Amino acid sequence: MDAREVSVLQLQLLVLKIPTESVAVPMDTKAQTELIDLMARILMVVFQAEGGTVDARDTVQSQD
Repeated sequence: MDAREVSVLQLQLLVLKIPTESVAVPMDTKAQTELIDLMARILMVVFQAEGGTVDARDTVQSQD
């Protein structure tokens, strides 16, 4: 077993030990909108940094 396989097994065991409860946090509409905007900007920067291109004709507008 190589070091990479050991690391994978350790991560799998760690996941079993950590509780994975989901807790919803109340959020007002403005904060939710700002968070979604921030996440979209981050995705765009990463996408462009990875060599992707952005075409304004392909953007999707929010339904809200």
